[in-house]
Amino acid sequence: MKNSGLKNEQQVQKILTSGSSTLNARTSAGLRLFKESDLSDGIIGGKLIRPKYNNDELKKSVNTEIFELLPQEAPDLPDMVLRSIYNEATQSINDLTDDIEVLNGQVSDLESTISDLEIVSESLKIEADNAILRADIADNRANIANEQIAQTTIDLQNAVQNSINESIQRVSLTARNESLLQENESLREQLFGLSARTSEGAISGADNNFTVKVNGNANDLSGKDIHSVTSHKAGNGRTMGVTLEISNVTTDKKITDVSFDIIGNPKWFKVKSGGADVIETESSETYELEYDNRVIGSGRDGIEPRRRRIGWKGSARNYTETSLEITVKFGDGSSDSVTLSSDLRKNRRS
Repeated sequence: MKNSGLKNEQQVQKILTSGSSTLNARTSAGLRLFKESDLSDGIIGGKLIRPKYNNDELKKSVNTEIFELLPQEAPDLPDMVLRSIYNEATQSINDLTDDIEVLNGQVSDLESTISDLEIVSESLKIEADNAILRADIADNRANIANEQIAQTTIDLQNAVQNSINESIQRVSLTARNESLLQENESLREQLFGLSARTSEGAISGADNNFTVKVNGNANDLSGKDIHSVTSHKAGNGRTMGVTLEISNVTTDKKITDVSFDIIGNPKWFKVKSGGADVIETESSETYELEYDNRVIGSGRDGIEPRRRRIGWKGSARNYTETSLEITVKFGDGSSDSVTLSSDLRKNRRS
């Protein structure tokens, strides 16, 4: 309450004046009870006991320094960093130190190279100066010598030079003349054989080493190399009457192989087997052509029954799509060829 307990100044003044006698008597339990209307409610009285202390021991406890309760002061140490940072920095310093040592070595090598180049440059300059000096001296000496012996040497030099030129020219012309004579003889022999063959109507290969002449052609108005006339009622059988004369016009290599290839259709003729494959130098071999009755059919000679394999018809017709390629090989490994065109004239009647 507002004026209860020690807030009641009157009650406090009584206690200060009369002590505990102003308070209610104790109960059997040792308590002082107050009524609710009593303004002294809330004041509890008791015997005042004065504590006794051992002053010596108290002084000891007061004078004792209790360091456990004092804050710890940081020791005065030098500046430090973490070992991880220190190790990384130390390794970086070591690496940089190694790089510096390498670079210092390179700088030393480059300085040494520069020194060597400077020495070489100076040496070359000296050599160049000496060469220029020697050239000047030589030029001066040459000019002096030329002036001194010009008149006495001109005639001698001209005479010697003319003699040398005449000797060289004489030897050169003699050797060249002999070479041309030998070449002319060789060419004469080759051209004589080639010209003789081609003048007779033979066809030469691309290298002019062999010729092919067609003999026994029928009257030809088509301009083909091989020409023959027949009909589906003809009685000539295989006989074609056309031969090939192959000539080796060289003087130094023989023909070792002769082959024939019929190109186009119909393949109405073929080369009769039995011709020689080897043709000696400056010699000829003859090969006979014959009808291929398996293609055009035979006549009335009774050898084979007449056939109309290429579609004989009553009207006359020319077959011009077939050609004959002749290839020869020489002993030196070279080869040459000639291609002959052909024309088969089929008349209505034989």
